[in-house]
Amino acid sequence: MAWDRSSILVVAIIGLSLVNLNPPPVVITKTPCHFPAVFNFSDSNSDTGGLSAAFGQAPPSNGMSYFGHPVGRYCNGRLLIDFVAESLGLPYLSAFLDSLGTNFTRGANFATAGSTIRPQTTTLHQSGFSPFSLNVQYYEFHDFHLRSQTLRKRGTKSMPSAYLIPIPMFFSSTIDLNDVFRWCSLNLAAEGGRLLQCLVYLRHRPKQSHCWLLLEHDRRRG
Repeated sequence: MAWDRSSILVVAIIGLSLVNLNPPPVVITKTPCHFPAVFNFSDSNSDTGGLSAAFGQAPPSNGMSYFGHPVGRYCNGRLLIDFVAESLGLPYLSAFLDSLGTNFTRGANFATAGSTIRPQTTTLHQSGFSPFSLNVQYYEFHDFHLRSQTLRKRGTKSMPSAYLIPIPMFFSSTIDLNDVFRWCSLNLAAEGGRLLQCLVYLRHRPKQSHCWLLLEHDRRRG
């Protein structure tokens, strides 16, 4: 069975799902989803080790409830992207920035905790926001695409086949919770009204307040 690129799952798990005021309708299909690979772009909601690889391991109690020790996730158990991988019968995604024990044959994770859509002009220690904003994550993906195929041609088996790499049309623009909170902190003077105005901002933009899962339809070729 051969897979075409339209069957690859590209995921952007966005923190706005935490304050979703207009949940999208649930769509149930009778045909199961079959995705051979997952590529993820996001923040701490699905960071499986990116920020830990760049700035030091996430300390306990992160990872303790399920893995028994820190594993790069800013969570004491599994993340949504872990459950996505499990449900598809795929291994947990390796972080692109992690150089130890990684395997990218079934996808890669470019998410880092504290990431935003808008490029950052401050350091992590200054603002608490990751320097790996969405544009940087895309640059990483582009580099990954080129270098992984070069390595695979040389015999490296831990890289994905070319047909598993998503194409640009699979990507879409969205908005991230970290961007909203940063906007709130910079533009609202009254501390007491900060959260309220944020929620009002989201309430009138229901499309942007959803957790976006960019799913390409499974179109397999027999």
